[in-house]
Amino acid sequence: MCRPISSERAHACRPDDKRHVQQYVGRAKLFIANINQRRQTIYNITTCLVEKQREFLEKGIRHLKPLSRAAIANDLGIHESTVSRATAAKYVMLPHGEVIPYSHFFTPSLSIKDVIKEMIEKEGRPLTDAQIGERLRECGIVIARRTVAKYRMQLDILPSSLR
Repeated sequence: MCRPISSERAHACRPDDKRHVQQYVGRAKLFIANINQRRQTIYNITTCLVEKQREFLEKGIRHLKPLSRAAIANDLGIHESTVSRATAAKYVMLPHGEVIPYSHFFTPSLSIKDVIKEMIEKEGRPLTDAQIGERLRECGIVIARRTVAKYRMQLDILPSSLR
């Protein structure tokens, strides 16, 4: 292996050793460039999400707008799979200190689940899934009774007959 003691002796390296070192330096530079590109990609995605979901960030879950990875990708001029890979298993801290996965930005049912949870918490007598669906329709949220039941189960809330 080439071990120059001073710059004058640098020419004493064998060409194979010099090429070998240059190869590793090239790989290291490529690695650093890839890390910087990933960092820039996640920064761009986050900036776009903040612009589109400002109301959610300021006012809470009820103001979460339906948003797809494809919409973000289109705005940034990148492929949808890039957005998906860049945000997979990553978390972001909201202004009020809560840490959530990036996937929450792409889950429109979160705000609907919050409305269902509040309805059930404020109910006088237990509402059936069909009644909850009807009240949601009155608020402009159209979902099927089965979807209400699915969301209720995901929230670990019992059916009306057991509440």
